[in-house]
Amino acid sequence: MNIVEREVLRPVPAAPTQMLQVAGVAHSQPEGMSFDVILDIVRRRFWIILSCSLLATAGALGYMAIVPAPYTAVATLAIDTSRFQLFGQGAGLGERAIDSAAAVESQLEIIRSENIALSVIESLRLADDPEFAHRFTVGRLFGRTNDSKDARTANALRAFENSLTVKRLGMAFIIEISFGANNPQRAAEIANAIAEAYIQDQLEARYGATRQGSKWLEGRLDELREKVAAAQKAVLDYKAQHNIVDAGQGRLTSDQQVAELNTQLTVARARAQEVRARLDRVNRILREDSNDAIIGAGGEIIDNNPLITKLRAQYLEAASRQSEWSKSYGGNHAAAVNLRNTMHAIGLQIRSELKRTKEAYENDVAVATENERNLEARLQQAVMQSQATSEDQVPLRDLEATAQTYKTLYENFLRRYTEAVEQQSFPHTEARIITKASPPSQRNYRRMIKFVALIPFAGLILGCGIAGLREFLDNGIRTASQVETILNTDCLALVPARDSVQSGHANPVQMSVIDTSPDVSPGSAKKLADLHIIDQPFSAFTESIRSVKLAIDVNGDRVIGVTSSVPDEGKSTIAIALAQLIARVGARVILVDLDWHNPSLSRGITQTHECNVLHVLGNQNSLQQAILKDPATNLDYLPADTKLRIANTSEILASSLTRNLFERLRQTYDYIVVDLPPLAPIVDVRATTHLVDSYLLVVEWGRTSPAVAQHALSRAPYVREKLLGAILNKVDMKQLELYDRNRFAYYNEKAFARYGYTS
Repeated sequence: MNIVEREVLRPVPAAPTQMLQVAGVAHSQPEGMSFDVILDIVRRRFWIILSCSLLATAGALGYMAIVPAPYTAVATLAIDTSRFQLFGQGAGLGERAIDSAAAVESQLEIIRSENIALSVIESLRLADDPEFAHRFTVGRLFGRTNDSKDARTANALRAFENSLTVKRLGMAFIIEISFGANNPQRAAEIANAIAEAYIQDQLEARYGATRQGSKWLEGRLDELREKVAAAQKAVLDYKAQHNIVDAGQGRLTSDQQVAELNTQLTVARARAQEVRARLDRVNRILREDSNDAIIGAGGEIIDNNPLITKLRAQYLEAASRQSEWSKSYGGNHAAAVNLRNTMHAIGLQIRSELKRTKEAYENDVAVATENERNLEARLQQAVMQSQATSEDQVPLRDLEATAQTYKTLYENFLRRYTEAVEQQSFPHTEARIITKASPPSQRNYRRMIKFVALIPFAGLILGCGIAGLREFLDNGIRTASQVETILNTDCLALVPARDSVQSGHANPVQMSVIDTSPDVSPGSAKKLADLHIIDQPFSAFTESIRSVKLAIDVNGDRVIGVTSSVPDEGKSTIAIALAQLIARVGARVILVDLDWHNPSLSRGITQTHECNVLHVLGNQNSLQQAILKDPATNLDYLPADTKLRIANTSEILASSLTRNLFERLRQTYDYIVVDLPPLAPIVDVRATTHLVDSYLLVVEWGRTSPAVAQHALSRAPYVREKLLGAILNKVDMKQLELYDRNRFAYYNEKAFARYGYTS
């Protein structure tokens, strides 16, 4: 099994937790939806939010300029909720008061109903009024019109509903009917017509319901009267047939007798247990061998016996005196012997009294046991009798329940019938007009202003929604805290992007071809053109690379591998810039290109040099023949083969030949910077863990997916173990402020600009 297979099968180790304190890098806490985060999102998507709000405002103002404000007439109704009653539902038909608030809301919906609207439209001929009948429609826009009566009525109904406003005034039982029209007299006429139509509708509905209810109740009363009489007669006949006698309150005499016997049996059992417990206590005391044990035994039996209590007191007094005589004159003294004899005699008397008590308790136990047996026999007999009666009682209960149900229904229907007859003779409604509508003197702009005022907020909400969607779809890594949180590693530097980045390359440092033709001597070989590290040593880019070198020095690594998650993230730029910076300070450094699938670094630096790292591994050329040197920085470079495509590159990287090559390089150079392929597409990086001391992961700002980066590291556990940190590359410093204001200030505030660390 080669090293690549072994690494794939190894478990993923825990992510490193040690932080680089010397370089001033610390892990950040995950970003939550704090006020600062929301503010940053708003600042990033400000123009989207502003554009939506302005467009909505312009549309609202245009609507206000085109559509004139109507004249609004107002009529008010008073609702008497004390007369609201619920006409029973189902079998109960019980009367109950309706909740007053719900009652008023129900009346509001009735006034808004299509039935009231059609009544007013028909009475005032609104279907022939151009203001209502000829409304603007999409069909009219394309020349399709329908002047039938039904179409004009439908248009008038839609216009009527849009112009009508019905509301409750506070918590009062007052309903305000507002109607808007272009003509003030027409508005007042329609508002009053709505109030009158509502009252007329209530009168007709109540009279019709009362009349139909009276007829139905009358028929039901006759039917229920017959059922009540039949049900009560069935109950009486059943009781007489089965000799069932009530004991009152719905109970039978047999059930009452069982309950009484059960109570007496419970008391008898408790009494028997009590006397048995006393007898057991006396027996335990009598089983004691010594008088001292009997005297020491307490309890209710001894404490409640006056004779035993008196004898025990004498015994204790004699024992006390005997103890004193024994201490003073010895245990064989005549007085001590007499006292012990006295104690023995008292003990015999106590035992005799206990035996007498035992005999009394035995009699009590016998009496209690016999009483318990008698009660059990009587209870068993009563239960058998009750069971026989209960079997007959089951049908009786059904008959009584049926009779009671019919009786309750009859009483409820009789009460409702009486009320219905009274209401039919004098119909009334709960609503009355308290203020009629009068023609308004000026137009009502309130509703239109509210509408126009809400539109910009709707546009603002739409803009925020679009901004949130754009933010959600923005899945790139943009801040150092995201790098540290998502990848669980240190963010060593934020490398700014430059205008010199060419399409198709992720390198802010331009590279020219090193001329190695035979007619050019090594001393006059062209240097890398526009070396940013050398030409601008105080730029933000150079300072970022310098912080990476500091992290390498603090960790004490010599072989540094530079990789990324996916291609085109700028890893080759970081590798060559890091190598140039190390070479610039006088250290011996070599840059090795091991990205053999896509050797863009070798293609950018040399095109005519025939020797490469594969020739060295195959012993076709010596190491000295393959190495190129940049005279401007003294940087040595070991290129890759730019023409030949190799399939088993991971096997070559994992071989002993490559290991021996790197051992030779370690003996010659202080630093070895290795340009490695990306982690996600191929496995070559996982085959270099025996060659590299630490890895640098290059993450492209705003482009690298967190899921891809996490997946790439999870598939390379030993690379993660040696991961020194990540570099956030190609950062747009103008946009960085919108994502990470603290890091942006590091590069742009005046306190840092005085040292030259600005782009």
